[in-house]
Amino acid sequence: MLFNNTLEDRVEEAKTNPEEMNKLIEEYKPFIANAVQKRTGGFLKYGHDDELTIGMLAFKEAIESYNRTKGKFLSFAKHVINLRMIDYYRKTKREGNLVSLEMVSQQDDENIIDIGMIKSVEEHKAKEENEARRFEILQYKEELKGWEIEFNDLVKASPKQEKLRELYKEIARIIIENQKLFDFLLSKKRLPIKEIEDFTKIHRKKIERGRIYIIALIVAMKGDYTYIKEYANWR
Repeated sequence: MLFNNTLEDRVEEAKTNPEEMNKLIEEYKPFIANAVQKRTGGFLKYGHDDELTIGMLAFKEAIESYNRTKGKFLSFAKHVINLRMIDYYRKTKREGNLVSLEMVSQQDDENIIDIGMIKSVEEHKAKEENEARRFEILQYKEELKGWEIEFNDLVKASPKQEKLRELYKEIARIIIENQKLFDFLLSKKRLPIKEIEDFTKIHRKKIERGRIYIIALIVAMKGDYTYIKEYANWR
């Protein structure tokens, strides 16, 4: 070849080539660390600081959402890293380290945020989250079927009163934390109603009425259902 591929060429290839994706992330670890450390104001170490993991994930996201109309890839990647760092600090509420939008949009050539870039990145993120959410719901529905629970039945059985929802959530936690009760549930595929009644002094009829909801809670709490737990506040 007369000419080497540009970084932008490699980015395009990395979108469909996991090996090239991993190579780029590895090669540009110093760039990622530099971009992150400018926001944290201190030295960070790979394998030790969560911020660098966020930075690498943001760099991967930048590769996946980049197109040549966005200009030079590294400038675009830096913007994505900045945005994800802001997201990270907001979610963890680490106010002492919170990066303000004012910091991100410092008036120098490489730090000016392009609104189009932000929109492109956020649209890509929303698309990925929607797909992940859809897949998670499908998985959850399938797991509930193993308990002979249809998703529509769960919707109908969900208590309208917050006090009752909290009560059933507490019962679900008790079962999860008590190995004997949890083993009974797994082996018999039904609630250990008598044991729960003895343990909590809650009337068995109230427990029976909440059977579908309680089992669905336990399935969600024990499973990897991030979006469902957030939506229903099942934590």
